[in-house]
Amino acid sequence: MKRTRNTVQRRAVLEAVKALGNAGMHPTAADVYAQVRLHCPQLSLATVYRALHALVEQREIGETRIENVARYDASPDPHHHVICRACGAVADVFAELPPVAVRRLSAASDFVLDTQAIHFNGLCPTCQPQQPSQRPASSTPRTPSGASAGAA
Repeated sequence: MKRTRNTVQRRAVLEAVKALGNAGMHPTAADVYAQVRLHCPQLSLATVYRALHALVEQREIGETRIENVARYDASPDPHHHVICRACGAVADVFAELPPVAVRRLSAASDFVLDTQAIHFNGLCPTCQPQQPSQRPASSTPRTPSGASAGAA
């Protein structure tokens, strides 16, 4: 990995990604640009793109593509995402696939797999009440408290 300078602009972009991430966002370059311009109005969009690219290369932040749009993640660690098909909200899921599933995927694709990043689509908690018929049926009935009906 090429060593790059940690410039004032790059630090501003990193702080913007982290701030937007803390607000629950997986920002686009345009979102980061808008946030950075609040504190550094002279910064160009091209500089933001270069800084984002360098931060991804340095593994300071993560990058994922959702609907063919690059989104940036304050966490560079491998993880999955859940995406609301109604409102577009994106959330992190830190869970690994079982090793047997990874081996099966590797065998089926003839790829040597070294990382995992899967996008799951569904309805976020905010959108679920608006579309209750879209919720998958559970095989185990739940009580209003969320416990399994047969649990003691």
